[in-house]
Amino acid sequence: MRKSKNKSKEKPLPIISGYKPNRHLAWYIFLPVFVLICASAPWQRTVANFFAPYLEIGNSVSGAFADQTVKLHSRKKLADEVMRLRKQNLELAVQNTVYKRLAEENRQLRSMLKLSVLPGYEYASCDILLRDPWLWNNGFTINLGSKDGLQPGLAVIAPAPDRAGRVVLLGVIESVSKFTSHVISVLNPEFSISVSLPESGAVGFLNAGGFEHSAGNMASVGFLPANSTFAINEQIFTTGFEASIPGGLWVGSLASIEQHSMPFGNRLYRRGLMRPAGNLEHLRSAVVVKVRKTSQDGTSGQ
Repeated sequence: MRKSKNKSKEKPLPIISGYKPNRHLAWYIFLPVFVLICASAPWQRTVANFFAPYLEIGNSVSGAFADQTVKLHSRKKLADEVMRLRKQNLELAVQNTVYKRLAEENRQLRSMLKLSVLPGYEYASCDILLRDPWLWNNGFTINLGSKDGLQPGLAVIAPAPDRAGRVVLLGVIESVSKFTSHVISVLNPEFSISVSLPESGAVGFLNAGGFEHSAGNMASVGFLPANSTFAINEQIFTTGFEASIPGGLWVGSLASIEQHSMPFGNRLYRRGLMRPAGNLEHLRSAVVVKVRKTSQDGTSGQ
């Protein structure tokens, strides 16, 4: 008899009815991974290099269209357009200069508002037009003259007070023309006025006494009492003895002073050096102190 077939052979698995493999599931996994990789720095450059030629197409087309549009115009029309643009640029430059000048005037006026009003005087703001390149700190020329009521001897002060609110003296007007005036500063050897040192109770004269100037932009102070005790950095002010210079203007501070004279000496005075209060190095504007005119009835006139 034939042997029966081996019944132990494995039978194929039954196919589940209704199952179909979803091929789109791979895209849902692959796309986020691809976007994440492209977001990294190396892939960003790769993607940018890939799309760069296509992005340049728009720019090249627009540039070519603009070139062809320009070629359609005549040379005369293009020249007229260039002249129109140049004129417009010039007008804008002039307006910019005017606006800068107005801003500077506004700044000066705001600074003048902080200056304390001196009784019997009025202020006139001015700009510095000219300075001597060799004697930079000895004087300057301002844009006000006799037509503005200026005269020699008037005090010229800084456009803004110092941090303590003191009015700073820069110099006095030496000569006047119709439209300009020349000012000599406190460092000029020809500028000599009386000054007071309230802390020591002494009175002296600026740029007097034959004391040589130092190289550090100092002014000499002479005829100081020999028996007075002075302190370094002591403040120096105007006395008001001069007709057109108000008293109490801050001139500078005492930088150095001579030693006491020998016992039984015949020297009655001492000399010193003053550091000016005003910043003469970077000065761009100033204020003239004018004597306020009074009417016949004794009231101040504007």
